[in-house]
Amino acid sequence: MDIAVDQAAGEFFRNRCHVGVSIAVVDHGQTHFYDYGSTSRSKAELPDPQSIYELASVTKTFTAALAARAVLDGRMHLDGDFRQSLPGDYRNLAWNGQPITLRTLLTHHAGMPRDIPDTDALFADKKSPDFNARMIALNQGFGREQLLAALHDTRPRSAPGQTEAYSNAGFLVIGLGLEKVDGQSFDRLLSQTITRPLGMTSTALTLDASARSRLVNAYDRYDRPAPYHQQNAGPAWGLYGSAQDMAKYVQWQLDERDPVVRLTHQVLQGDASDGEAMAWNLGRDQGQPMIWHGGGSYGMSSQVVLYPGQHEGVVLLANDACDGTEGALKAIAQAVHAHAPGR
Repeated sequence: MDIAVDQAAGEFFRNRCHVGVSIAVVDHGQTHFYDYGSTSRSKAELPDPQSIYELASVTKTFTAALAARAVLDGRMHLDGDFRQSLPGDYRNLAWNGQPITLRTLLTHHAGMPRDIPDTDALFADKKSPDFNARMIALNQGFGREQLLAALHDTRPRSAPGQTEAYSNAGFLVIGLGLEKVDGQSFDRLLSQTITRPLGMTSTALTLDASARSRLVNAYDRYDRPAPYHQQNAGPAWGLYGSAQDMAKYVQWQLDERDPVVRLTHQVLQGDASDGEAMAWNLGRDQGQPMIWHGGGSYGMSSQVVLYPGQHEGVVLLANDACDGTEGALKAIAQAVHAHAPGR
């Protein structure tokens, strides 16, 4: 396994845009950590399993797990009118009377815009050198109250269940629903239900001073220092975490005896060979079921790849947002899986 990881990491760093990467491989209950590159372009400092990265859209899998718990407890329903879970009257969140549902939100089939506030114009020119600066400016001062207000003016762009369109806004809506049905803030719910029970002490929406000192530097596609995400990324892409913490998360996600885990991996759209579960992507690798989710922020990339049938999972966290980094991280996981002991 060490050789397989070294070879895959060497291939990754043939692209000199990459800066550093932390990897955790969980294999039949045993965790192996690997770190390469640097926490910064300005100094040679090897990351370690406690180094903290932005998890970016891997955050969505945490939100999905909280939603699965709410479904199992009867506080939410996969195919009910999700507007009933929202803090206010959002009759506008329907298409010709057909409401958004938890199923369509989790699988990006609700017809919701990519972001609130709307980022379509910015994503039309994502490779622009000032993309990050314009995104920061657009989201400046946009918090929970602004989201609730803007949501009243938001309408689905297609019939729920009809078209797949990636949406951070949909997961912010799920977060609002969770806060209402559970009667507490999203970050408190996350802590009580997932991170604290799993001992994930470095995973949170906000970092204290001690944790921030372990936060690696972020870099955009042009090798420039990049800003960290803003607070309103929340349930969609707002978590920070370390490889050490995420290994614990993977251990949990590989235990499909847990009803929450089992439900989050259930097919909601498509099929097990090419479909979506509760936030997770479903597919096959060498004929074996594979479950994964990646993420990208202004200056970091992430990937979690699970092979439940082999009790194996890989976490990969990188401090760059170069073209294709998410895919390159997934390729490392697949290469390691192909050469792991017993393959």
